[in-house]
Amino acid sequence: MASEALEVIEEAEEALEEEGSEVEDMSEEEKAEFEEEVADAKKNVAELSKDASEFKKFSITEASKKFGSFVAKNVAIGSILYGVNLSLAKLSAGGGSEAEKKSNKNKAAVVKAITTLIQTETDDSKKLREWMDAHKDETVTLDGIEVPLDSIFHKYLGPISDAVDQAFNAARPLQKKVENNYSWDVPTADDIAKLIDASTAFLTAFDDFRKFAEEHSSEFPTLKSLPLTQADIDDLTSQLDAVKKMPFY
Repeated sequence: MASEALEVIEEAEEALEEEGSEVEDMSEEEKAEFEEEVADAKKNVAELSKDASEFKKFSITEASKKFGSFVAKNVAIGSILYGVNLSLAKLSAGGGSEAEKKSNKNKAAVVKAITTLIQTETDDSKKLREWMDAHKDETVTLDGIEVPLDSIFHKYLGPISDAVDQAFNAARPLQKKVENNYSWDVPTADDIAKLIDASTAFLTAFDDFRKFAEEHSSEFPTLKSLPLTQADIDDLTSQLDAVKKMPFY
């Protein structure tokens, strides 16, 4: 549910407020970089929190309610990963062998790339939400039945919802609170695979919907104004392909 996603994001914001203090074994340069990472994480999670709140309120129809719910969950995943990235930054700068430090840096690079991908998905979702809201009073006739316009999009939501649920269930345990202290665990390769599956589902659904709009714009003229473009699809594809090629070890 979207309410659970908002709770996770609130926890992430609270946890990030505790970050930023000096960490042992860090050089001055590493401390400066870490403080910059913390500031960036706080800023981005605050923005994600606003986005999630807006999507939670987006419940015009059953389709838009479902859409808003899983986008909020995807945003929550992103907020968790910003914290995970800070944990990996500490591990990369701390003790351990050079091989361990390299492995942690590789993992941090993958996590950071996924947070960027989630932000792009969120931006595309915001454009789609605004379009759905602008046309909330419009209807179309499908199989002889008059239904809300966004019902056209409904059939594309299932695969995204299922994949995001699995990714959320994998990411949720990574953010922990013990005796009022927060920490983030490092995701496993299986966790990363589920996160990639969620992004793949987003890309597939958005691309299928864009193609549907293009093919049926004469039947449903409003679809001509759909804000999902081929450039948006290409950008998501490029980012997703890059993540898949990155080493996670």
